Amino acid sequence: MPLLVRSVVLVLLLTACGASVADPPPVSTEPVPMATTTTTSPPVEPEKPMYQGFEPSVLPDGMTLVAMAKGETVVYADPDSSDPMVTLPETTILGTTTVLTVLDGPIDGWVRVMLPIRPNGSEGWIEVEQADLFVVEGRVVVDLSDRTITVYRGDDVVLTSDVAIGTDRNPTPTGSFFVTDSVTISDPGSPWGPNALGLSARSDSITEYNGGDGIIGIHGTNRPGSIGNAASLGCVRLPNDVITLVHALVPIGTPVEIQA
Repeated sequence: MPLLVRSVVLVLLLTACGASVADPPPVSTEPVPMATTTTTSPPVEPEKPMYQGFEPSVLPDGMTLVAMAKGETVVYADPDSSDPMVTLPETTILGTTTVLTVLDGPIDGWVRVMLPIRPNGSEGWIEVEQADLFVVEGRVVVDLSDRTITVYRGDDVVLTSDVAIGTDRNPTPTGSFFVTDSVTISDPGSPWGPNALGLSARSDSITEYNGGDGIIGIHGTNRPGSIGNAASLGCVRLPNDVITLVHALVPIGTPVEIQA
């Protein structure tokens, strides 16, 4: 298994992280307080098995194939393209090794992957030799209508909780995404609570936040009264005891479905 633990002190740049309904939207010219974080690999059991030559179409139920970058990752629109569509860095803005959910393949040395870029839902192809492939078990579903989050292992519900979601002005985007980062906040009393997951999702209304892209995250909160409400700038807020459990249960690369 490639090394998953990168203990580095970094700046949390998740969007939607500290505001309530009454808070004004962030302004790029106004500095926003930054929270120091430490990236960590969640203690998930069992260990994620390495890829053994099977394709996503025949993976066991509840399993997802994930590609972990071994350096900068060059992405093409298709294997026959001569010009790259984008080059992804080896690590995310939070210092986590870049991972990409595999949607198809390997086929002739290529895999089709979901991309953590704008627009949401972007896909591309990478050469298998650019990544290590591994498998994650489970998925996460966020239901915006019910304002709930559910963690599954196969068809079994492992965890469910009420959440806070984005406001009408800064809604939580819907679609299929995946976990790109899993961080522990140095100050558990921060607006982000004790832990946060970064997602491949990007805000539809905020393109810059705290010096980075409008990344959507799942995190805790120091405003527990906001749970169950449309109260954030787009992120999904959980009670602090719940985000700690989610952080332990959900590894990077796990699929996340956000439903209207």
